[in-house]
Order: sequence, then structure tokens, then C-alpha cells
Amino acid sequence: MRKKSLFLLVISVAVIAAFLFGRNTKAESAESCVTAQCHSKLLKGKDVHPVAAGCDTCHQEVSKPHPQKGKKTFKLMQAVPSLCYMCHTPFGKKPHIHPPVKDGMCTTCHNPHSSNQDKLLVQPLKDLCLMCHPDKVDHKVLHGPTSAGDCTACHNPHESVNDKLLLKPQPDLCLTCHVDMQDTLKKKVVHPAISMGCTACHNPHGSSYPKMLPAEGAKVCFQCHSQIQETVEKAKSKHPPVMSEKGCVTCHSPHASDNDKLLLRPGEKLCLGCHTNIITKSMTDIHGAIKAGGCTACHNPHGSIYTKLLKKEFPPDFYVSYNDKEFALCFSCHNRDLVRFPDTSYATNFRDGTANLHYLHVHRTFKGRSCIACHTPHGTTLPKMLAERIKFGQWSFSLQYKKTPTGGSCTPGCHKTQAYDRKTPVHPAGSIRMPAESGK
Repeated sequence: MRKKSLFLLVISVAVIAAFLFGRNTKAESAESCVTAQCHSKLLKGKDVHPVAAGCDTCHQEVSKPHPQKGKKTFKLMQAVPSLCYMCHTPFGKKPHIHPPVKDGMCTTCHNPHSSNQDKLLVQPLKDLCLMCHPDKVDHKVLHGPTSAGDCTACHNPHESVNDKLLLKPQPDLCLTCHVDMQDTLKKKVVHPAISMGCTACHNPHGSSYPKMLPAEGAKVCFQCHSQIQETVEKAKSKHPPVMSEKGCVTCHSPHASDNDKLLLRPGEKLCLGCHTNIITKSMTDIHGAIKAGGCTACHNPHGSIYTKLLKKEFPPDFYVSYNDKEFALCFSCHNRDLVRFPDTSYATNFRDGTANLHYLHVHRTFKGRSCIACHTPHGTTLPKMLAERIKFGQWSFSLQYKKTPTGGSCTPGCHKTQAYDRKTPVHPAGSIRMPAESGK
């Protein structure tokens, strides 16, 4: 009985041993390869290729014994990349393929056995990519993923449906990190350049300039807005913000805005943020051009060949020898008949009967008065945009204007009190004259 039991035990051990031997053949094969003197370091990496546990998964014996001097006794089951595609989904079906992938160079980037890097990379990701793309980090200002060496944060290392192997099309890719821009781009006016992608203005890897821009200040914008560049370059008066380090973004949002022209604030409110004393709360009469179209009705916001960024010529002097081309700025809105005729019944309300007092003041060869001799161009507490104070050199004086239902009077430093009335003339016809008129 004991002999029979012992026989059965021996048989059982033999069967189990046979099963285990067959099950571990690959493991033993791998163990024998990596423990041998030739391949002892193949599987020492932190991350081991799963199929490397059995060498004969990828390698097959072609000759015995192994090794033989000067002769290969093993070969790959298939050439790379077909061998890799035995387990991995084949690449090459998308429109943009990484050249090493296209050329089947899997082992250029991946170690087929083991590695201390994720994804069995042959070296850290940043260093690996820089082997072929060394210029991407040669910048003063680097994009965060570029600086961190995380190239695959934006690029697929194998293939993509997007240009440059991007994970997503622009601007969707950028918005995955710059989440604040998602709400910004919902605004009323979006910069057309956004439709071409963020890289229309930003270098995605780095730049010598802040915000990874390709140039400094307004030069970035001038790459598209050449007409404005020409205006600024020819301008005698240039708007200081345009020439500053910030350039155009001093007044414009580079991405999107709820205001026309991508302005940071609507109309004159933007200008008054810097020009704080132009319009005051006490002013009861604001120039119609400002109320209708803001400051740009009269001023070019970038630059002008005329003083004070004006769109058309306006003489800055108190005295102007009048001709029909003078005061072009004012007469782009106002009817020039205002100063053309010595007598009128319609061209102006500033008249004594039909005697045109605008003509009397302005239409003179000798010491013709400029518009600013009586009016202010922005706003005032007086009617008809009359200036509260008039500057004559270093002297400043008041018009002392008094309005009546059909006329008025003033007592400036230029002359004694003079009155006028449209219905009942104060002066006999042809008798009203300006001081120094004899010099005309």
C-alpha cells in the first residue's frame, strides 16, 4: 500500500514539473538571455517592455549554438515597424505623420527592451525632441510646456489630423490651458487674426519678446495693419501710446472686445481715461462731434500730418489770414457759408440783422480771428461752444457773453461791449466794424 502511494506521489510531481517547465519556458529563456554576460543590462530600466519578458516573442533562433563569433544566430520575427505593429495599432493613416514614424524608425525614440523614461523613451522627452528640433528652446521667453520639456502637451509624437502634429486645431488647443480666453472670445468683436490661430501673433515655443510675440510694441500689429504703419511713419504728430512699449494694446484688446475696433472702452471714454481734463462734469455743452462719434471724429488716434493728431488742417494761431481752404477741419462738418458772405439771413444766427458777424471776425486778410478766438473745441458751460476763457499769448480773459432770445452781447478784451440782435439790428446797416479792420 505504501509502495503504491509513493508511486502515485512520484507521478504527480513529475506531471506538475512538466507543466511548470512548459509554462516557464519563455521566462527561463528571457532569464537566460539577460543573466548571460552579453545582455545583462537589457531589462534593468524602470519601465520594462511587457513583451521583453520572453525574448522569443520578437526574436527567433536561426542557428545553433548561440552565440557564435562573427555570426548572428537570432533575427527579428519581422522588420520594424511591422514587428511593433504585431501588438501596436499601425500608424500612417492620418494626414500628418511624424517623419521618424513615417520612416518606421520606432527605435529611434523608443527602447524596445526597457528604459528609465516613460513610454520606453531612449532619453527624457525634452532631450529627445531637441535632437531634431534644437531651435525650439533658443528664446529669451519660453512657452510653459516648452520650458518644461513637455512637447506632447501640444503635439502628438506619432501622427495627427492637424498640422504640426497638434493634438487639436487652433485656437481650441490653446484654450485647453488658457481657459480665461474662452469667455473673452465670446465678446462682440473678435480679432480676425484669431481665425488664423493664436500662432498668427504668438510663437508657440518662445520669443525674444514678452507674450511670445514676434516683435515689440506696435511692430506686431503693423505686420497686418500696414496702412496704419504708413500713417504713423509719415505723421508729424504721433499718438504716444502707439510709440510706447505696449503699443496698440494700450487702447485695443488684442483678442476680443465688446467695443468697435477692439477698443478697451467705448468711444470717448477710452480717450478721457488719459485726457482727464478735456471734458469735465461742469460742462453743459459738449461738442456734437464728440457726442456723435467720439474723439476720432476730429482726431486720428494713431498719427497725423497735422498738429494735435487732427484729421484735417486747423491753424493753431489766434490770428489767421482767411482763405477758402482755412479751417478745413471745422468745415468738414459746418457749412462754410457761415463765413463766406458779409450779409446773410440763413448761414448763421450770429448776426445783427443780416450783418454776418462770423464773416466780420473771420473773413479777413489782416488779423482774421481763428475759431478758437471765441470757441472751445471740446466742451464748455456756455452755449454754442463759447469758451469760458480766451488765451491771447500769456493773457487769459473772459468773453463775458450774455445771451438774449434773439441775440446777445459780449465784452472781451478785444473790444468794448458789443450787442447784436437778429430781429432788431443794434447797429445801422454797414456800421458795425472790428477794431484794427483798417489794416485789412
